[in-house]
Amino acid sequence: MAESGQYAELPSLSRPPERVFVGGRGARLTPTGAPRLPGSKYYTLRYLLNALLAEGESVIHALALSDDTAVLVRAMRALGADARWEREDSGAWALRARGCGGRPARPADGVIQAGNAGAALRLLLGAGALLPEVRFETDHPDSLGRRPNADLLNALRALGLAAEAREPGGLLPITLRGGPPEGGAVSVSGAHSSQYLSALLYLGPLLRDGLDITVTGGLRSAALVRVTLRALAEAGVRVEASDDLTRFTVPGGQRFQPRAYQTPGDTPSTAALVAAARALGAPLRLAGLAWADADARALVAALDALGVPLAERPGEENGGALAIPGGGVTGQPGDIRELDCDPIIDSVPALVALASLTPGETRFLNGANLRAKESDRIGDLCAELARAGADVTELRDGVIARGRPEGIAGGVTVHAHDDHRLAQALAIVAIHSRDGLTIADAVAVAKSYPWFYDDLRRMGALVEAR
Repeated sequence: MAESGQYAELPSLSRPPERVFVGGRGARLTPTGAPRLPGSKYYTLRYLLNALLAEGESVIHALALSDDTAVLVRAMRALGADARWEREDSGAWALRARGCGGRPARPADGVIQAGNAGAALRLLLGAGALLPEVRFETDHPDSLGRRPNADLLNALRALGLAAEAREPGGLLPITLRGGPPEGGAVSVSGAHSSQYLSALLYLGPLLRDGLDITVTGGLRSAALVRVTLRALAEAGVRVEASDDLTRFTVPGGQRFQPRAYQTPGDTPSTAALVAAARALGAPLRLAGLAWADADARALVAALDALGVPLAERPGEENGGALAIPGGGVTGQPGDIRELDCDPIIDSVPALVALASLTPGETRFLNGANLRAKESDRIGDLCAELARAGADVTELRDGVIARGRPEGIAGGVTVHAHDDHRLAQALAIVAIHSRDGLTIADAVAVAKSYPWFYDDLRRMGALVEAR
């Protein structure tokens, strides 16, 4: 194990530096290799929860090695699963886990530490509803500690649980009491996050009466609900869903079956690598994307809109590969394009960075929930990009980026706001700047992609710890 504490749940992996300098256009080096695309965070978290709740042994191949994974692996152990790392012949790591059979144990101290892992927290809140009492805490009060959970807590209260939290918003720390509920009919808002619905979809199969779920207020990030449904189906769990994903019937008394899972590549990390390659003018090929997933298709459509030439598009015939040729950003100064943030929500910061280097104007719209991520991914992103010299305008629900293909000035220190996606976006514009950027909170990339800066070096960028 690499270090003590949360990160010690990951094998043979060191943390990125707290501060990095990413050089500008005149500071590029000779490329030394291809990047190593992380496993999908979306699938990793769901496969880990499948393994926790199964009765028997599951193995998860090629999973994401990240802080979010560390949070969930530690929670699995606290809830009674036996989880251990294995090195495979390919050199990749797998996790082998014997689950609790849908009957999680109460943690020894009664507490689950959620770190800065919002998606893991929400999924674990669903599993925590099976316990008589459990408390969820965070050591990131200014990031995860400010993210709301009220919509999910209200649904759990409607099922008969007592839920204590910091109000307004249902903020951490959160204590649940009175589980498990019997089940029945419940409503949950989908207006702010799909993660609340996913938590209930994981809870329902283990309740006596199951759940009949109605989604109110629309549904954000519907593509990720389909990832949840796909992961549940792989564990042998039956869910009936309406075509518009507003009504679900989850029969009770089901069992999660142990399985071997193969984790696809991570779509938002793909967006960051493609944007970095365009900033460098370098060719790139990445394989293993979940080509049939809506978020992968939405990313390809966004890259098309931004004028990124695709030599290969993800599909069954090429193993989900995406490839771009070498060459810099392209487009016309008068181009105006609009992108819907919702289907590409976690890829937006990297794409805004790319758009700030692409000729023309790109309007990112319908992304109000970006403000309730690890940071305010509208306000904080615009402030830091503007400090670096980019031409961006903050909207209530999005961003307008006016491209500067010659690159931004740089030469300043910018802050990632404890947010992995912001750290990646700032590194992308730094590559194409005149004087580079120093990024504070650079270590935030460990949340999803700990070796991101190493991969930038492999691609030819200058990256120095500061």
